[in-house]
Amino acid sequence: MSLRVTSVCRVLPTPADPAAGTFVADRLAAMARRCALRALQPVPYCPPLRPLPAWARAPHRDARGFDIEPLPMYYLPGVLKQLDGQWLARSVRARLGSLRRAAQVDLLDAHFGYPDGAGCVQVAQELGLPVFITIRGVEVDVLRNRVLRPRLLRALRSATGCISVSHSLRATAVAQGLDAKRITVIPNAVNRELFSPGERAAARARLTVAGDARLVVCVGQLVSGKRHHVLLRAIARLRALLPAVRLVIVGGRAYEAGYPAELQRLVRELGLGEQVRILGRVPQATVRDWLRAADVFALATAREGCCNAVLEALAVGCPVVTTPVGDNPQYVHDGRNGTLVPVDDVDALAAAVRAALARDWDAPAISRGLQVGDWDQVAAAVLDYFTERLAEDARAGRADAHA
Repeated sequence: MSLRVTSVCRVLPTPADPAAGTFVADRLAAMARRCALRALQPVPYCPPLRPLPAWARAPHRDARGFDIEPLPMYYLPGVLKQLDGQWLARSVRARLGSLRRAAQVDLLDAHFGYPDGAGCVQVAQELGLPVFITIRGVEVDVLRNRVLRPRLLRALRSATGCISVSHSLRATAVAQGLDAKRITVIPNAVNRELFSPGERAAARARLTVAGDARLVVCVGQLVSGKRHHVLLRAIARLRALLPAVRLVIVGGRAYEAGYPAELQRLVRELGLGEQVRILGRVPQATVRDWLRAADVFALATAREGCCNAVLEALAVGCPVVTTPVGDNPQYVHDGRNGTLVPVDDVDALAAAVRAALARDWDAPAISRGLQVGDWDQVAAAVLDYFTERLAEDARAGRADAHA
């Protein structure tokens, strides 16, 4: 009998934001082809500051072949973040209890360590359910918070098993005292049917980009950790040397409400109004077109796990200039498909982008050189890991009973 998996994640595609959490949704969609899967999406709200959106009042919706049930999650925006795990537990407790009583769930699959993982561990212990947590990168920031750090570590230690999307994240977790045997690495994948090399001129025509533009594209949420402000300063330094340089940033607002306005102010201060466009979120097919249209992909990020934007750029055949954080060094190799530069080094970033723009790259070769699996392979690895860990726990339980 196939596993009955209930996944819990706050960040999933919604009618208001179809591009949110695509990397989570892609994995869940592939898992749904192999097991009985449902997804619960806690939706944070706090009237009157943040009312529950209208789409969250529907009992469920279909997303890429699996069912998502939105569940209201009361919370206090910006304060008492140590309570967010409890707010999330409160959001999912009743629904998980009903699924447990109806024998419709074998395990919980929580995405992000805090608050999702922490809240799910709390409810799973109450209901006697196994729980797995996937860590995706934000946990690095949580570990720097002296209040949230113990809550995250307690959840990870209590989980039946943990999946890390990168080797660097696994190393960070092990350095924090977690049992290395209970953490496996399963990287993200790329939808190769969508992200593949294509005609640059055709993509530029669809996007109304001038044929002679030296186009740099960046894809990433508008948060300070992505260091878009560093990239803007690098572009400002390149402008005198390359008047045709243009930068397009594709990414939506996230949890730093003031950062997008800071970027717009910096664009004005640097006099980059004609060189820079900040688009917000766009459909995945449009992201693909921007990557095909680009001469270079650049991301000055200060923290990553397994960066989907980097993988998608390489899959399209676009050379990448980024930083050696997360598992970026696993995929970006100097001189072969891009360059790695130190975090927050504007001069090095500007020089690397300039050098990449001056070179004639082989897009099909860059794409072929990207060694990552597809989402079906990821789903198979995830479900195999669930099965293995459940079997190990069952053997350990039998051994304890006979001791």
